[in-house]
Amino acid sequence: MNFNQIEAFLTTIRLGSLSKAANHLYVSQSTVSQRLHSIEKEYGILLLNRDRGVKGISLTDEGERFYQIALEYELLHAEAKNMKMRSGNMTITIGAVDSVHNYIFQNLYKKITEEILNIRLAVRTYQSNEIYSLIEQRKIDIGLSLQERILRHIHLKKLFAEQLVLVQCRKRGEQRKVIANETLLPENQLYIYWGIDYQIWQEKHWGSSSNSHIQIDTVKMLQEFIVDSNLWAIVPVSVARSLYKDEIVNVYMLEDPPPDRICYIVEREGGNRYSKKINEILRHSMEEIENIVRPWNE
Repeated sequence: MNFNQIEAFLTTIRLGSLSKAANHLYVSQSTVSQRLHSIEKEYGILLLNRDRGVKGISLTDEGERFYQIALEYELLHAEAKNMKMRSGNMTITIGAVDSVHNYIFQNLYKKITEEILNIRLAVRTYQSNEIYSLIEQRKIDIGLSLQERILRHIHLKKLFAEQLVLVQCRKRGEQRKVIANETLLPENQLYIYWGIDYQIWQEKHWGSSSNSHIQIDTVKMLQEFIVDSNLWAIVPVSVARSLYKDEIVNVYMLEDPPPDRICYIVEREGGNRYSKKINEILRHSMEEIENIVRPWNE
C-alpha cells in the first residue's frame, strides 16, 4: 500500500465517484480503479459496493473500517511531509476527560506553550479507560486519567484528589447546605461516571446507573439538561464552582458524601525531554491546581 492508493480511495469517497476523483487527481478513471483494486487485492478485502445500476459510491463494512485506517495514514503522511517545514517544533499530545481539560488545566496549557519553546501542543478529549491504550500505542504522550492501572513500561503518578458534590438548578433563597442521600430520586439523576469507587458508592444509594433516566459524559450536556429542571448531578468541585459562579446551580454536600475522584498522570517510562519539561511545570503549578480543586466551603 502506498500514498497514491490511499489518496485515490479517500478522494473517491469524498467526491462520490471514480470519474470525479480521476479529474481531481489528473489521472484516468481506470488508474483510480486500478489503485483501489490494488488495495483490495493486497489485503483480501472489498472496499466498495459495485452493484449495477446504482449511482454514487457506497462503502462495504470492510470499506468503512478501512476508511478510518486511511484517514490515519493520510494524517501521518502529512505530519511526515511537514517535519522539515516545522524545523525543531515537537508535537506533544495530552489526553484527558472533558472536565479536567476545561475546568482544571485550561490555564496550565497556556503556561506550557508560553514556557516551552518549539512545542506544538495537541489537547485531545478521551474517556479515562482509553488513556492507557493510547499511551501504549504512542498516540498520546501524556494522559490524565481517573482510573488507576498498573502496566509494564507505563509510569503512573497521583496528581490530585478532588471532592465530588451535589448540584441542582439554581434556586434563589435556598438555605440548605447538606442533603440526605435518600431524598434524591434516581430517576432525576443526570448520571456521569466518575470511576469505579464512585460507581460502588452510587450503587449503594441508588442501585444501578440504569435507574438514572439520563446518562451524559460532558459538562456541556449537564448544563443543557439541568437549567429550569428538578434534575440533580454529582460533579467535581471544580465544575460545581464554575457553574455556581455562572449562577446555573446550587451546590450541596451529601450526608454520605461520595469518594474523591483521583486524577493520575500517565506516561510511557522514560518519556522525551518535552514531557519531562511539562512534568516540571505541573510540579511547580500544584498550588494552583490545589486551589482549583479545594473543598467546597462557599
